[in-house]
Amino acid sequence: MAKQAALESPPVNIYEAEDQLTVALPVPGAHRDTVSLRLDGTRLTIDAEPRYTQAQQHYLQHEWTVGQWHREVDLPRPVRAAGAKAMLSHGILTVSLPLDTEGPAERTSIQVSEPQVHQSQPH
Repeated sequence: MAKQAALESPPVNIYEAEDQLTVALPVPGAHRDTVSLRLDGTRLTIDAEPRYTQAQQHYLQHEWTVGQWHREVDLPRPVRAAGAKAMLSHGILTVSLPLDTEGPAERTSIQVSEPQVHQSQPH
């Protein structure tokens, strides 16, 4: 099966609660070191390259593909860069952005974190 250079961007959910916007999207196969987030004003840019060993498999049905993608999300409200957080857990990237009444956020990168895996948990 031929490797795809770029994939269609995943769907995104945006919701507002407790004085923040939250952006959530599925990124199966991604890790914090394969996801890049940039905030510039009211635009959140997400680049990812999820990895999952697929070439060695003998598939009978193959609908789930991984590869590099790029997504730009126009946020419905101004947010602050200070206090922005991103968590990647169980294949879902969740970006929390504090609301700001002053105006759009300055340009910044947001670090992605993952929950710590305990030794008793399966990998």
